[in-house]
Amino acid sequence: MELDRKTRKELARLAREAQGLWSEQRDVLSHAKDVARHASKSASDAAKREVLPLAHDTYRDTIQPALGRLPWATAAKVPMKKSRNPFVFVLMAIGTLALAVVGYAAWQTLRADDDLWVEEGE
Repeated sequence: MELDRKTRKELARLAREAQGLWSEQRDVLSHAKDVARHASKSASDAAKREVLPLAHDTYRDTIQPALGRLPWATAAKVPMKKSRNPFVFVLMAIGTLALAVVGYAAWQTLRADDDLWVEEGE
């Protein structure tokens, strides 16, 4: 299908406008990315400068004393001896495996599987 001269000129003009618009949109998006990066850095700096010290002071003045009055808090203050015994890691692996097996067995038991049911004779 052959296009007349007027239609070809119009299509060329629209193509140039679309290309210019695309270029402008890329510039706008690039600028928006820079603004968002700057806002994120400013928010992070403000949080480190103002929110973090406030949260730390609140924890130290309010929450930590309240936690210290709990009955089990005295037991938590006793330093625990760290074990380097590899047997501890073997026991943790066996416990994790046992928990996974029990979870799988429970899932198999409770899942809905219509193929397992035997229909009564007619």
